[in-house]
Amino acid sequence: MFIHDCIKIQYSTMGYLPGYPYYLISDAEMFDAFMREDGFFNDWYPCPCSGDCPCESVCPGYAEREEYPDDPSKWKTPLLQEAYNTLRQYISDTIDSYQANEIASIPDWIYSYMIGSCITYQSDELDLYYLNDLLGADTAKGAPEFTTSSALACLAVSSAWLNKQPTKLNRRPPTMFGEPHVIKSLRLDQANILLG
Repeated sequence: MFIHDCIKIQYSTMGYLPGYPYYLISDAEMFDAFMREDGFFNDWYPCPCSGDCPCESVCPGYAEREEYPDDPSKWKTPLLQEAYNTLRQYISDTIDSYQANEIASIPDWIYSYMIGSCITYQSDELDLYYLNDLLGADTAKGAPEFTTSSALACLAVSSAWLNKQPTKLNRRPPTMFGEPHVIKSLRLDQANILLG
């Protein structure tokens, strides 16, 4: 597949794969370079709660847990860490299913992660400016950043977008990164095309 060839070349250039010609690298090696602990996904898409994230004051899930500490059924909003782990596990399980020939192809949105096109900490400055502008974040005081607040805003947009999807066959988890459907939803909202 052409997309696999492109990813193998990209990962070889970046050092995630050996510097062999792409046609000597297997798909299994490519997927391993993407999902392993020191791989592309962890480097490009780290959990927004890693490090000094004040989750208890930022993540909306904490308010529900404090209000209903003994009733997890009322915890409707996941913590950012949980949402991240769910997304990562879903991508990993989908790749495993593809390699086991249980599904015919990998969804395009997973390929968008594999080629690094989702907006995140490592993204180009212009992409970060664009995302922050769509989110209404103030970036006039310096270089744009992808912050925990950005991640929470993307998660809310993604959740709302995916809840509107008509199919029950593809219940993928929402994302906290600038995936294409998040950008599309924000652009439509900015243009006042979506109602309600």
